Amino acid sequence: MARRRTPIGLFPHLLAATLTLTVATATVQQTETLNDTTYDYIIIGGGVSGLVVANRLTEDPQTTVLILERGSFSNKPEAFVPWYANLVDESMLWSPQSAPVPGLNNNTFRVTVPAVVGGGSVVNGMGYVRGSKSDYDSWKALGNPGWGWDDLLPYFKKSTTFQPPSEETTETFGVVWDEGAYGTGPVHVHVSDWQYTVIGTIWDALRGMIGFPKPNTADGGQGRGAFWTGQTIDARTQTRETARSAYYDPVQGTRGNLRLATGQIAQEILFHMTSALPKAKGVKIVSREDGIERVVFSSKEVILAAGAIQTPQLLQASGIGPADVLTAAGIPVRKNLPSVGANLQDHPTTLLLYLLANETFPSPNTIFTNATYNETVWNEYLVNKTGPVSTANTNTVAFFSLADLTQSTVKAAQIAAEVLTQNPLSYLPFIYHSSPELLAGYLAQRTLLAAQYASPHSRVSSSPLVGSGAHPAPFLKPLSRGTVTLDPEGGHLPIVQYNTLQNPIDGKIITYIVRNARRFWETPAMQTLQPRELVPGVDSQSDEDIMAYLRSNPGIFWPSLAHPVGTCAMMPEVLGGCVGPDLKVYGVKGVRVVDASIMPIIVAGGLQATVYAVAEKAADLIRGIKSV
Repeated sequence: MARRRTPIGLFPHLLAATLTLTVATATVQQTETLNDTTYDYIIIGGGVSGLVVANRLTEDPQTTVLILERGSFSNKPEAFVPWYANLVDESMLWSPQSAPVPGLNNNTFRVTVPAVVGGGSVVNGMGYVRGSKSDYDSWKALGNPGWGWDDLLPYFKKSTTFQPPSEETTETFGVVWDEGAYGTGPVHVHVSDWQYTVIGTIWDALRGMIGFPKPNTADGGQGRGAFWTGQTIDARTQTRETARSAYYDPVQGTRGNLRLATGQIAQEILFHMTSALPKAKGVKIVSREDGIERVVFSSKEVILAAGAIQTPQLLQASGIGPADVLTAAGIPVRKNLPSVGANLQDHPTTLLLYLLANETFPSPNTIFTNATYNETVWNEYLVNKTGPVSTANTNTVAFFSLADLTQSTVKAAQIAAEVLTQNPLSYLPFIYHSSPELLAGYLAQRTLLAAQYASPHSRVSSSPLVGSGAHPAPFLKPLSRGTVTLDPEGGHLPIVQYNTLQNPIDGKIITYIVRNARRFWETPAMQTLQPRELVPGVDSQSDEDIMAYLRSNPGIFWPSLAHPVGTCAMMPEVLGGCVGPDLKVYGVKGVRVVDASIMPIIVAGGLQATVYAVAEKAADLIRGIKSV
């Protein structure tokens, strides 16, 4: 569902302000005591991956860890009431503007970067959606032993505990799940007892349109299909589960070896230059509070957990990255590593909009349009922790293969074959022209993507099924690649170039995605809601008209679903990789990356489920534990 940036009406805010939340008093390192202190590990980024790794490392009381976080703690209702996942709280974000995107009429877009303790888990849509088996097996095939589906499944389990809905909800709506896909981990994943009745209509539509069998569960690496999916909600309190509530709050008061400093911007990783390879020795930081620069030191490693935008930015600012980018920014080159900031991927998304003349009551829109209903459901949540405020967007999603989208396995195979005959340099960023390693890595990725396009089982597009007239349709496996580079004139801030639709096959597939969404609304089941298409609109019928509309309307076609990955890709250095399977950055010592930037190919699902698992595995790698 499209997430509004501002709420409609004041009542939810006034009412939610009366909510109370029991949270641990944070053990925060005071800014003035930071200078010249030494820790075993410094973790840059207090989001999902940073808090997971910090928790696991400090299980050893002899290991000291400092987390540096740009943002602060938030105990506002927006940070823990599930319904607020429908909105966007700008106060918990740092949102630089992207570079003009040539394939989107040179429009610019907000780049969503969380700036709050807990990171994306505090501000996202709360979906817990794992990728498919083929996603992770593709990572392994790119030269990453130990990173396939079978290798990561134990970490998906280790990080989570599943909380099923009530028996009544299970029977009424046919909810299914796989208990064996979960463990007894810190993150609670829940299917809500609140379900809109229109979900039955949606399942009927999918069966009639695609022939999907009854809804399944996507917990076990399944490909295309219609699925029940969990949300990151703790059913015991009916509040948002975050990396903070799962991994930080329960331990911070009892671990003197774990410190967290908020409001700190990491400016540069510092290195010893006396050995054959530069070795990280600390981090130069600046406080957002007083603007003073300070230095903190690490005796073992600096661990980057700042996300796919800020992690490559910091590496480049530290002299690790493409030599020409560093030279232009006036930064001494410590390691010429073209992969740093290359390979940017996201989920470009089309938002179709329908006016429903016979919308069910209540619908997801009713809380915005009906003041009486709004007051009733907020009171219900305050008193009972039930109702629509106790849940986020949806517990249901459909994944489509390219054969589903084109309605032809032959056509899907033809598109896959076309991918392999392209001259990739015609569509890739300029840095790929000067780096044979980056090009070789992209060609390896392309082979795997073509196989997924040709497979009738692989996920290529999805649709969260929310039961309103808003129909988001992400493209999950784009061929285009973007970049993150330092602005030589902008104080070392990142230039984010999405390069969306640079590869024409991406645009071709997106037209199929739009037509697939229209077929969904044309099914007899969905026609009972009497939908009328507003966007892109009935005038957009040809491929050319559809794409012209999307390119010129940034409000309904976005280059990003706030799912950036790949900018410090885990691949062999000869394939344009930045880190190896041990997550150590090539060409330097004492630096690892543990966030979404290591994903060589974006997963066909949400990011947070995968990032939790990646971080759990990263912690074991750092500690020298071979497997769970």
